[in-house]
Amino acid sequence: MGTRSGHVDANGISIFYEDLGDLKHPVIVLVCGMGVQLIQWPDEFCNSLVNAGYRVIRFDNRETGLTSRSHVKSPPPIIKSFIQYRLGRKVRADYDLDTLAYDAISLLDALSIKAAHWIGASMGGMICQLIASQYHNRVLSLTSIMSTTNEPHLPGPRLDLLKAIITPPKDRSEKEIVASTLNVQLKLQSPKFKGEKSALEDFTRRAIARSRRPYASPMHQMAIFSTGGFSHRLHRINVPTLIIHGDKDNLVRHQGGRHSAKSIPNAKLEIIRGMGHDMPPKLVGKISDLVTAHIHGASTT
Repeated sequence: MGTRSGHVDANGISIFYEDLGDLKHPVIVLVCGMGVQLIQWPDEFCNSLVNAGYRVIRFDNRETGLTSRSHVKSPPPIIKSFIQYRLGRKVRADYDLDTLAYDAISLLDALSIKAAHWIGASMGGMICQLIASQYHNRVLSLTSIMSTTNEPHLPGPRLDLLKAIITPPKDRSEKEIVASTLNVQLKLQSPKFKGEKSALEDFTRRAIARSRRPYASPMHQMAIFSTGGFSHRLHRINVPTLIIHGDKDNLVRHQGGRHSAKSIPNAKLEIIRGMGHDMPPKLVGKISDLVTAHIHGASTT
């Protein structure tokens, strides 16, 4: 029992991870979303999974946190690439979501783990869907939260939110970085389960203190655009699958989650009313209950 952490060499990069719970228990891997660090998974959520009898691994995707980053000197052409993606055209990028998927598989290899239950949020949900569609013997179950099949025809983000995401801080001062990040977080949060603004600000400062990676989100956006829609690959998934989505998600619309559920054989869909694109404290218990029930059911079939 306990928490272990460190770096491993995987897929040509150095990945930072945290490993919680008993080493003998079944493994759950948590995959982060676009541009965020492993601390985005609430400690309360992770602890609930550990208390339910699982070994929980969370890690920083490439570009984020304490994991390797690309040596980019300027932001990629986000707006142009977004338009190309929405038109169904091929977007060129340094890597795609399949690269991030193989990063996660390589992490399992480095930790000598044969298979795991996979939970992904937002971009992490896309990564987990791709893992489940390709690496069948490494997946025991799949849970995709506030995610999508990435098809260009699905409804896109609310325009004011999209603008907030792609607009950089006015300068590099901590004050402006916090203000810019907080502006996005407030637009993402669940309208029915709003948290305290001070708590969001404290978390933002904690994340900046841990690691400041201004090009993480743009590089991940490029990976998403270059991957394009992948619903045609999801019929290969042969493990129990749970799709969770909020009906008030202004970034990844609920139609994305519904399309994942439609595209994955026998997937279960849970739409949470009033939930946005976050995991607020008031919903951690509900989501952890849904996930643990799903994983327990997958383990007994």
